[in-house]
Amino acid sequence: HRLLCRKTGSFDVFVKRGDEPAGKVLEYSSGAMFGELALMYNAPRAATVTATSSSKVWALDRESFQMMLATAENTKKSQYEEFLCAIDLFKHMTKYELGKLSDLLESECFDAGDDIMKQGEKGDAFYILEDGEAKAFMKGEEGEVEVKHYKTAGEFFGEVALLTNEPRRATVRAEGDGCVVLSVKTEDFDTVMGPIKNTLAKNIDLYPQYAE
Repeated sequence: HRLLCRKTGSFDVFVKRGDEPAGKVLEYSSGAMFGELALMYNAPRAATVTATSSSKVWALDRESFQMMLATAENTKKSQYEEFLCAIDLFKHMTKYELGKLSDLLESECFDAGDDIMKQGEKGDAFYILEDGEAKAFMKGEEGEVEVKHYKTAGEFFGEVALLTNEPRRATVRAEGDGCVVLSVKTEDFDTVMGPIKNTLAKNIDLYPQYAE
């Protein structure tokens, strides 16, 4: 099994569903890469790729591909650890704790106007702003009002619902040119955030209370 990347030529991609004949679903041209899913998940090929003109491809074997993935993961983890070390909230965590947290972080991109979390919903993640900006809004008797502007990398939100097991108190929405956030899912929050939960809990009463 190999990962293939087109150098020259063109290709058609066919997928077979059930008992139906394989149908064409895609055409590949310059720079196309294919074959990675079978290598990543150790699964049978999900599609047939057929050359439609004289073609040349670069090939990467399974072992080299997996080594490349491992290197990329380690690089990402190191970048996250460095990023977290610069945030006051995480400065007292040990290298082991930071490493564990870095392993669980998921990066998500949001366009301007997209809701990252919504007021009234059950909390399912804790968020750290990595890039861009976002604003928090609360609904009350006078409608929706802005209560906080997140514009500095390392600012965080979403922890209150996880600490109190209550619905989200506010809606946080991507602003400006959008934003990138790192998230920790609820099921991992208690495990990795244990050392700083008390610090987070002390600040709950400082949040705006407009919604109440």
